[in-house]
Amino acid sequence: MALSRTDEAKRALAQKVRAVRVAVHRDRGRAAAMEICDQLQRAREAGLAIERGSIVSAYWPMRDELDTRKLLGTLHGDGMQCALPVMQHKDKPLSFRRWRPGDVLEEASFGVAEPTSDQPVLIPEIMFVPLLAVDGDGNRLGYGGGYYDRTLLERRHGRGGPVVAVGVAYDAQRVPVVPHDEGDARLDWLITEQGFKRFGPA
Repeated sequence: MALSRTDEAKRALAQKVRAVRVAVHRDRGRAAAMEICDQLQRAREAGLAIERGSIVSAYWPMRDELDTRKLLGTLHGDGMQCALPVMQHKDKPLSFRRWRPGDVLEEASFGVAEPTSDQPVLIPEIMFVPLLAVDGDGNRLGYGGGYYDRTLLERRHGRGGPVVAVGVAYDAQRVPVVPHDEGDARLDWLITEQGFKRFGPA
């Protein structure tokens, strides 16, 4: 099946920003993982509401993704209930299971680390989301599977309660325009090692 013009533009942008992320991760990855926690605190002071006891999810990092393990540990230490995503069927939204420091994770599809099946399912109120690129309006370029888009759109259409989507990325992953269509879910916030941004309504 031929790709749409939007999908072709996404693929071209993905190829470009992957190389950028690899380079930044190599040069700044360890420092950025620490700095992201400082920027999260600044974002919370500026209005990102994460209260003690809130259910938050983040991703377990792979390859050159910005490392969120320090972020998860900080959130858990501040009294949040933390969760990691679990992939179900390829056309289904994500599920989320509880994560606590020291938990054993199991390898799932694509090498993703997930909580074991005996961990309880949680419904996150705040989702820290990985990405390849993001623009000034909060449009996010993901990895092509659509898992986060399906999950966020389902929540925003009234299933499971409201959710706040927070992109986590290196500042170098910000671009002028991300190609998008009605199947893509915008972010509410972005946090990078250099700062944070709150996006306006669609």
